[in-house]
Amino acid sequence: MTFRTLLSTLLLVTATASNAQDWSSDVYRSGELYPGYIIDAAGTKTEGFIKYQNRYTMQNEVLFYTDKDDKKSKQDLKTKDLKEYKVADKLYHCINYSGGLSGSAIRANLVVKEGCIMEYVWYNRAENWAIMQKGASETEEEFMARMYPAVMVYMKPGDEKPRSLDYFGLKFADKMSEYVADNKDLAKKVADKEKGYGMLNIQAIIAEYNAACTK
Repeated sequence: MTFRTLLSTLLLVTATASNAQDWSSDVYRSGELYPGYIIDAAGTKTEGFIKYQNRYTMQNEVLFYTDKDDKKSKQDLKTKDLKEYKVADKLYHCINYSGGLSGSAIRANLVVKEGCIMEYVWYNRAENWAIMQKGASETEEEFMARMYPAVMVYMKPGDEKPRSLDYFGLKFADKMSEYVADNKDLAKKVADKEKGYGMLNIQAIIAEYNAACTK
């Protein structure tokens, strides 16, 4: 697989998965408060309201209010100090992935699908984001997707760290079969490169793994 083919494949898989996350301003508006909750590092859950922000900022800070009508109830929380939080329909888990090569910083990743293998999306910020402008024929969502490119992230019990989609790009059959090795039948299908078990089918492979596994 050439680098160009790999890049196209990664972009296609990411786009397909992240389409499930609706950021349309017709649904929720940035800057407004919506019902949600936080779970702190000690595991304590607190119900309240969270300010809706852009998809990049939401990963790094949580503006939490216990009373939406009382500005004094506001808490400016860092996601590295939380385990989980939810605002409106967006559920975040705070894991050690933050878009970098090391992936060591604890940041909030948006949950795409829950299962033994958790599927997340992390939004990077484009290098030239500060000067980017919306194209004349570009929709707001297309512009935001360009400004905040998405990365698919996977994590299962026992993982020392999450795996981003590009980890599986080169030598996919070897890496993915090892990742799902406790499901011997599935691992063999991937390792043998059976039809329907290639890189473009990664979400179907994970769904098959999740359907058979128990945490």
